[in-house]
Amino acid sequence: MQTGSNMAVRYSCFNLSGALEFLGDRQSVIDLLPALCKALGQDVPLISELLSNGKMGDAAARLHSLKGFVPVFAFPELVQEVARVEKLSRGKDPDELAQAYEALAPALRCLGSEAAHYLAQTS
Repeated sequence: MQTGSNMAVRYSCFNLSGALEFLGDRQSVIDLLPALCKALGQDVPLISELLSNGKMGDAAARLHSLKGFVPVFAFPELVQEVARVEKLSRGKDPDELAQAYEALAPALRCLGSEAAHYLAQTS
C-alpha cells in the first residue's frame, strides 16, 4: 500500500495486490472492505461461541460464508486454512473443529485489523 507519504506498508494477512487484481481497481476494494471488516468482527467471535456451545451446524454456516469472501482479500496460505477448517466443520468431530478454528481465529482477526488499517489510510 502507498500512503500519502509514499511509505509502503506490508500486511501479513491482507493481500491488497490480490484484492486489486480480483476486483479490478482500488475503489472496488475500498467499497467492499467495510463489509469484510464487519463480517470478521462479528463472525470470528460468534463462531467461537457457537463451537463452545456445540452448535457445529451454525458454525459451519458462518465458516462457509467466510470461505466465500476471504479469498478475495487474504494471502493463499490463509485462504487454504479457511477452506480446511470449513471442510472440518462438515465433519463429525467437534473437538477437532474447535482446535482448528482456535488456531485460525487469530489470522482472521489479523485480516480484519489489517483491512481496517488500510481502509483508515484511504479516508
